Amino acid sequence: MEVITIPKEKLEQMKQEIAFLRNSTIYKRLLEFEENISNERKFTRDDLGF
Repeated sequence: MEVITIPKEKLEQMKQEIAFLRNSTIYKRLLEFEENISNERKFTRDDLGF
């Protein structure tokens, strides 16, 4: 494993961005999509909005 050092300000910014993204609709949709894939659900183009 490689150790990476970043400034504290950058770390705080990254934490805020992650918290924002976790509360977004698209992130929740991505989690739902991954769950469906892991459950071997098959999708059509209509299901995906194409």
